[in-house]
Amino acid sequence: MEYVAKRRLLIKPVYARGIVKTAILFIAFATLVLATEGPELNRKSVLDSVDRFVTAMKVFQPATSKGELASLFTIPEMGEENRGKPIAAPVVESCDTIWSNDKSALLFATANPPTVATESHIGVLFLLFHQRDGWRIADLLRFTATGKDAGVSAKLTAFAGSGRQLGSEGFDPVVTVNESQGGRGYAYETCASYTFAGSKLKRLELE
Repeated sequence: MEYVAKRRLLIKPVYARGIVKTAILFIAFATLVLATEGPELNRKSVLDSVDRFVTAMKVFQPATSKGELASLFTIPEMGEENRGKPIAAPVVESCDTIWSNDKSALLFATANPPTVATESHIGVLFLLFHQRDGWRIADLLRFTATGKDAGVSAKLTAFAGSGRQLGSEGFDPVVTVNESQGGRGYAYETCASYTFAGSKLKRLELE
């Protein structure tokens, strides 16, 4: 009997530690869920960092969203059956920060709506501004590409020399967006470069 009693005393602390670990894991999981399932992202959303915007965009689901941003990742079906039917991407495939400083940021998000007739790709260039209460969307531009070899991408194409910093006066950041269209016998690529003035994105023209 004495041996059994001692064994019970040894088991109880181990069992208790197991309960504590389980509780800690549950709390951590609940915190993560609350952080990612907050109010749905929209044009008026205010976030505390650029990284938080990227995270919110990556978990955004256009196909099930009723928010205004869902239309950005939606494209009409082009096949004979259901022609013109809006097809929304189930998820946002990527969202990358192209450039940022402490006042503004340029990001590019992509999605692939599951159209039947051909492949469809959507890219959205976001301009974020930091105000007193946090980061918010100031402006955006949408790009689409369709076809077997379709694709949309963006990259930073402005670079400052030693001692200079992009975003300072006379050193505007420039993002170039590339669209690949078509396939199956005919394909082509187009590109355009953008910067921003004030709170608006601006297309750059050849001089």
